Amino acid sequence: MMDTEKTGLWMSVLENSNFNGLGWAVTSILFYLSLYHFFLYIKNREKFYLFYSIYAFINAVNLIKRVKGVFVEDIYNAWPEFFIHVNFPIQFTSYLVFSFFIMEILNFRKHYPKFKAFFTKYAFIISLIFGVLVAGRYLWNGYDMMRGFYILVFMPITLLFTLYGIYLVVKIPVKVKYYILTGFLVLGIFTSLMAFLTFGKDVSFTNKYYYLFYIPVLVENFLYTFALAIKQREVYDEKISIQQDLYEQLEMNENLRSQLNEKLKEELVIKEEKIYSLEADAKEQRIGKLKADYEKEITLLHLQSLRNQMNPHFIFNALNSIKVYLIENDKENAVTYLNKFAKLIRMVLESSRMFSIPLGEELDIARLYVSLESIRFEKSIRFELIVGENIDLVNTKVPPLILQPFLENAIWHGLTTKKGEKSIVLKVMNTEGNLIVSIKDNGIGRKKSEELMVNKSIKKQSLGIRLNSERLRYFNESENVNYHFEILDHTVQSGQEGTEVVLYLDQAEV
Repeated sequence: MMDTEKTGLWMSVLENSNFNGLGWAVTSILFYLSLYHFFLYIKNREKFYLFYSIYAFINAVNLIKRVKGVFVEDIYNAWPEFFIHVNFPIQFTSYLVFSFFIMEILNFRKHYPKFKAFFTKYAFIISLIFGVLVAGRYLWNGYDMMRGFYILVFMPITLLFTLYGIYLVVKIPVKVKYYILTGFLVLGIFTSLMAFLTFGKDVSFTNKYYYLFYIPVLVENFLYTFALAIKQREVYDEKISIQQDLYEQLEMNENLRSQLNEKLKEELVIKEEKIYSLEADAKEQRIGKLKADYEKEITLLHLQSLRNQMNPHFIFNALNSIKVYLIENDKENAVTYLNKFAKLIRMVLESSRMFSIPLGEELDIARLYVSLESIRFEKSIRFELIVGENIDLVNTKVPPLILQPFLENAIWHGLTTKKGEKSIVLKVMNTEGNLIVSIKDNGIGRKKSEELMVNKSIKKQSLGIRLNSERLRYFNESENVNYHFEILDHTVQSGQEGTEVVLYLDQAEV
């Protein structure tokens, strides 16, 4: 008997949820969750917080018209027409915002980039159409048209997206999806049950079963909140992991560079000791010749040491770019930039051990260097590498990093201040048995660049071109070739604005 009375009491509380404060409690919790996650979005700048905040707020507003006995009933009674008019727009917005929330928290951009791009375009187009129909409700009495579009077009499409979306979510290998799917299914099942029980009934009968909506809404939002907490922890752990990888990579690169420099210093000492020994033991003529040979080797070692010192300005800016990406939570760009930066440093250090490298390897270094600089310029530099037919990229040897100073000048002195499209074209051509490497940019040109440098209070003097001339001179003497370069200026009048560096790889010395 007592159990029956308790059961009856609980049912009485549930069936009067719109009047006894239960409905208002759920609505208040939704408002609180909306505000709380909006502040989390402001702090962390993660979009899934923003979309969930909007979704919770829309659901809370949608429940105001059902709650009785509290101050929000007065608000509804004061503006009933307003709540009636925003009913369809609110539901429309709720579906789209919930979809974007799911795609953000489950990282559809990584797992299903094409679907995310397609849905984003669809949401934009369908919102424009629905916005026009909402305006038509007031401009040409188009309520029936708006309602028909919502029920007959938008809802069937939404159902298809929902079914396909569930299929995609199930395939994603993350544990957050289980909380998302559970919350979605709980709300869907109980909402369908309520619709079945109240179909065709009046408002008083519907109010008795509204607890079948309040309780699953509460469960759904608690599950989503728990999923957001897990997601935030994953984001935090990922940031820590990226920073740790960055520190380890930088430390490894620094160790490699230090070891290589120490080795070069030891070689320099050995060569100098040999010179002093020969000066003491050999005749004057022989000493002069041998001294010249060893001085040449010392000079080459000095050049090799200089070549190993990657432009400190470039390394500083590269590290700053990685730091900016981490601060802005742009993890994908940070990882991409870090991987390319580490690969470039590794290639530079490895090539520094050799007097010459294959032309193909030098082109790979050049391509990676330009792609890294292009990321810093928001990928605004279009780089094109054209290799002609019958070019031997393996057996053709060049000094390591011979192209980097030319590319650096093209970017920093030619393209940095240029407006509009920026491009660099690197061509390898075979002309009368000799190879030609052309680096052409569409920048502002040397004359205008020099004028801008004059106006600067601090002037940067680039040694790259002069160092390349010295390196090519020693390389020619050592390898019996005639490598040389010239710089051509193109003007607007000639139809080819910019600067071109032409490197001639003549195999037989002239």
